[in-house]
Amino acid sequence: MTRPRRILAICVFASTIATTSTYAQGKPTALAVGRFDTSALRIVDAQIDSMKRSGDLRTREIVKDTLLPDRQHERLDQYVRGVRIVGGDVTRQFASDGTVSVFGMFHDAVDIDTTPRLSTDGARAAIATALSGDASGSAPELVILPLSDGYHLAYAGRARVGVEIVNVYVDANSGALLQRFSEFISEIGTGVGAYGDQKKLSVKPSAGAFVADDGLRPAAITTYDMKGDLTRTTNVLNVVTSVAASDIASDADNNWTDSNVVDSHVYTGWYYDFLFKRFGRNGLDNNNLRMPVFVHPVRIQDIGSQPTSVIGLYYLNAFSCGACGPNGRGAIVLGEGAPNGSYYRGIDVKPFSAALDVVAHELTHQVTSNTARLNGFQFSEAGALNEGFSDIFGVSTAFYYLPAGNGPMQASYFQGKDLTVPSGFFGRSMSNPQSTGDPDHYSQRIIGFDSHYNSTILSHAFYLAIEGGTNRTSGLSVQGVGATNRDQIEKSFFRALTVLLPSSATYALARATTIQAARDLYGTGSAAERAVTQAWDAVGVQPRTTATAALLPNPASSAAPACSAGLAPPTWLLGVTVSAGSDTLRVSQWALDFYDHLGRLQEHDVLSATNFAQFFTSCGPGNSTILAQSDACSAICVDLSGDTSGAVQMTVTATNPAGSAVTITTPRASLVR
Repeated sequence: MTRPRRILAICVFASTIATTSTYAQGKPTALAVGRFDTSALRIVDAQIDSMKRSGDLRTREIVKDTLLPDRQHERLDQYVRGVRIVGGDVTRQFASDGTVSVFGMFHDAVDIDTTPRLSTDGARAAIATALSGDASGSAPELVILPLSDGYHLAYAGRARVGVEIVNVYVDANSGALLQRFSEFISEIGTGVGAYGDQKKLSVKPSAGAFVADDGLRPAAITTYDMKGDLTRTTNVLNVVTSVAASDIASDADNNWTDSNVVDSHVYTGWYYDFLFKRFGRNGLDNNNLRMPVFVHPVRIQDIGSQPTSVIGLYYLNAFSCGACGPNGRGAIVLGEGAPNGSYYRGIDVKPFSAALDVVAHELTHQVTSNTARLNGFQFSEAGALNEGFSDIFGVSTAFYYLPAGNGPMQASYFQGKDLTVPSGFFGRSMSNPQSTGDPDHYSQRIIGFDSHYNSTILSHAFYLAIEGGTNRTSGLSVQGVGATNRDQIEKSFFRALTVLLPSSATYALARATTIQAARDLYGTGSAAERAVTQAWDAVGVQPRTTATAALLPNPASSAAPACSAGLAPPTWLLGVTVSAGSDTLRVSQWALDFYDHLGRLQEHDVLSATNFAQFFTSCGPGNSTILAQSDACSAICVDLSGDTSGAVQMTVTATNPAGSAVTITTPRASLVR
């Protein structure tokens, strides 16, 4: 790879694999229209009806609004000659007097041959070969996959890689790997919970004992005790092996002493009740879908001999898997923890079932997978929104049931507080994200980085809309609705997630849909609409119309030795993001300016579009085209030829579809020792 003397690419976030396959061009168009623009809404509404008649749009579902009785919501998927476009989905809201809003993504002028050379068996073999894993589950689906180099005819399938289940897209003609992403969305009678509290469980009698199978709620809530058998756990999650009656957690006398089982079973029931009581929703899919929960995936006494991949997934973690479990429609797994300093000195990591907000966080991922399907593997901001909404409704569940406070089993805006003793070793602060090293403002996001990191932009906006206050970065103040009216903001955000957001959502769309939801529920000019609008302003999220770029963190401290190869120390590691606005951009060149500690220009490096394609592979293209409403990102190391401080600035030059030049320049990022 040709590179300037003072920059080194670090491909630590890569998820998109560039290929040389044939692709088609087209034009993605983001939609966010409502009755605030009646002429645009009328045009889009007519276009949807026309595309439905031609079969280019197909209704996936129509659901009644649980918060506004006169409203309905239609989700539609876009097709080209019978093949679904990944991320090409639209949500349309109806009232008795017509369409209220439309959100989503249209893909225009997609001209692609939809006849694959590979059979489904050939695709399954290609998926297994590409990942050196075992292809499993249902037959691969033929889809059209939009990437920044165009539209690919692809097969979507799943494979098991070690202990992880991975979703895969392979080229439908060559079998080449196009994209991969993990199916696991990480995190971190009577019975006694992990904190010694007494709980009541809804169970069933079975063969002279009792099993953790809820017989009271309409949804089947079942807690499975995998008894530390990791192989069986992964086989069951991957739908290779069916669960058995013996896998259901049981107790002989209905006085339950296994705190993992007690907490997970009770908290899952509480979450079901929260959805119904707060939002009128019948479970995860609004149709009382089964709610499987898995505990004891590994043995706690084996932690000292396990590889880090297992420790990170099954001990120090909880996760949701959208296509796992006994019905293949989702399950959550709650890790064992690491008690008594067995992994972290002086830290007792509780079982992940011990924290109500964590259990509710994972279950919210299941709600998302049954509604918005936030497509974080392809649309980089959607992954952060997925995590942010899970934090929001995890914490909201805790506030619904627990007293407010900072002690164990008290509700706070510190997500995951109860995972450790002392508290706060894991988790994210929604009230002050900077205190946990997370961004509180859109300008601080690092796209392509861990989606949990970027999620606090959303969850901090939620906090401000309720509690009010001033954002530490922007200095803008928010007049919140107050804690006694928290349900107004919860309902606005939940409504946006479940019926308004498309899978290709950006932060700009999250802003538009939450404001729309507040307006629908409480009226134009209401306190809720004002609070949500002010909160988004405070965290720096505006409609995405113009292209932007960022070098973060700013300021950046000198980096670890991983950056030292070929560079003169000290070195700095930066996340780089280029975000398209309403137009697709084709990058023609990009440049980096290096400044010494006195602010003098040290070097001006101009790089080609080819260099851009080689560097920007952490999210987005792997080439020089950035789709509208999407991002290109990388992690790079830089030096200053031995100078111990200074700055760096990036400028990107591109053209839009009209042939006009677009220049995007980042603020100078300060480099400090």
